[in-house]
Amino acid sequence: MSNDKNMLESPENEEGEIGKRSQDKVSADAVQDPSRTISFKGSRPDEITLGKVGPYELVDFLGRGGAGIVYRAKDADGAEVAIKIIVATPFMTNEEIRRFLSEADTSKRLRKHPNIITVYDTGQDGQNYYIAMELVPEGRTIEGVIGKNLPVAEILNYAIPIARALEFAHKEGILHRDLKPANILINEFNQPLLADFGIAKSESAEKLTMTGTVMGTPLYMSPEQCGFGDAQVTNQSDIYSLGLMFYELLTGVFPYPITQEMGLPGIFKTICRQDALPPRKLRKDISRNLEAVILRMLEKEKKLRYKDISQVCADLEACKLGNAVSVRHLTLAEKWEKWVRRNSTLAITVGAALLVGLGLFYGVLLPIIKEKIYAKHDADVSAVAAKRKAEMLQKELDTLKNPGNRESSEDSTGTDLLLNARDLLAMGKLDEAEKQFRTVRKWAEINCHDGILLESDNNLARIALAKGYNTTAFGLFHDLAINCGRDTVNGRLAFFESGVAKWMQGNKSEANQIWQEIVDRKDSELKRNLDNSDSPAYIVEMAETMLNNKNMAEMESSIPAFPKLFKGLGYWVLAQNATEEAKRNEYLDEAIKNKGIFAWINKKEKK
Repeated sequence: MSNDKNMLESPENEEGEIGKRSQDKVSADAVQDPSRTISFKGSRPDEITLGKVGPYELVDFLGRGGAGIVYRAKDADGAEVAIKIIVATPFMTNEEIRRFLSEADTSKRLRKHPNIITVYDTGQDGQNYYIAMELVPEGRTIEGVIGKNLPVAEILNYAIPIARALEFAHKEGILHRDLKPANILINEFNQPLLADFGIAKSESAEKLTMTGTVMGTPLYMSPEQCGFGDAQVTNQSDIYSLGLMFYELLTGVFPYPITQEMGLPGIFKTICRQDALPPRKLRKDISRNLEAVILRMLEKEKKLRYKDISQVCADLEACKLGNAVSVRHLTLAEKWEKWVRRNSTLAITVGAALLVGLGLFYGVLLPIIKEKIYAKHDADVSAVAAKRKAEMLQKELDTLKNPGNRESSEDSTGTDLLLNARDLLAMGKLDEAEKQFRTVRKWAEINCHDGILLESDNNLARIALAKGYNTTAFGLFHDLAINCGRDTVNGRLAFFESGVAKWMQGNKSEANQIWQEIVDRKDSELKRNLDNSDSPAYIVEMAETMLNNKNMAEMESSIPAFPKLFKGLGYWVLAQNATEEAKRNEYLDEAIKNKGIFAWINKKEKK
């Protein structure tokens, strides 16, 4: 569970997290009230008043967590709890639901530990899945402690319980995989509580995500999560993220020179290459023992990092008591000084030899070695960063389909502009909608919001098609297909609609060439089923029907099982291939009734 009412974090808005502490808050007047988006019909949320979910009475909206909306609620006895709810919408994948249920199962396994958020109950109410958990007053997180320059002893009072909580999770075979200050809440007794196991993974469980999927928050990812070394996420990955968080608590800054302008590839390369600045250079009251513990947690190579979190706990407690730690021995400088005092004559000769050797090593050999290593790392890191970027873009697009579930108040201005444009389009005010979508597009370009930019371009293309500007519409759809990638859902849909533009232009041969390419590019093992995650198959089926109207009967029987997003388009396809005028009008009536985002569907089209 993440905190709100001033401090709730929006975890998916990760690339903007670097500068979020210095950015101004967006006016509350611009934020749509998410407490009115619990139940859904079709693809848009219905506004409802707070009511009941299962046996719990919803009292107040708190914010959004990594996998759902969080409310303050009361149980049957009147006791206050926090309820995290996920709503199964037509656009939600089975993966998202499985991840939410996995979080519930994981949290219940860990509820015995005093420094892990307690989960009381889980269940399903209609299309709402929920988790009832401990309510933390005011939603404070340890993020509010960063930069306050608290005494080291007080910071250790936070760090040790958090490490012990993680130790308990690891003994249960559970990796957190998303440790960061916003996931550490502080209760009314000033005790830290580990929360948000939304992307946690059981070491013995089948992996929930696709191979190669990047999980976690970029700034707190371990080098292996960014593509370094074997790229395998283990308990040592959690240890690294915990060490980075402790470093930030102690110094108020990150251990690496990361800036917002870097972008994901730059951030990942910095994490993989840059050594952490020793914290004592920033704060002299940090003991050498504690510095040694933190730096050992932040080692790039797992073989040099702590192997087990229990070792970290023992060393942190030793730091608190002023005792020796397992990872600090005499430094080379200290050993050299001791040896020189006893062997002053020989020391000069050895020192000269060392200087020559070090000069050759650092001046000649090391640059050659680094160049070869970094060449491979650059390729790996760039690949991981590209996957991360693609995931973030898809998340933005999914969020835009359900505008009530706003991910971040920082994006509320663009979202409000987008909602206004959608309303104008729904009312058929094409000129006003076109003007508004151009305003939205300009905002998206300035704020680098790819999701809003792509939806704006999509709707501008559909408005052009609805107004009969078929050549303009074709150009916009064609560019969208290339930008999104023709093998993605959005790219394939834009490519299909570019064929519609040619068809409505009367150039049926070119339209058929486009649809034939869609059919030819389909995966040889792609089998259509009624799963929402297999959307490309519906587009392929519609393209096949446009190419061969012998599929009409199969297409008509399939449409009732189509996702709502594609029903209007499916009936339009049937109408174009109907041989009888009455049947064509019947299909067009259904297409108009279900047209949704396809604003260009109407009865004026020529067969």
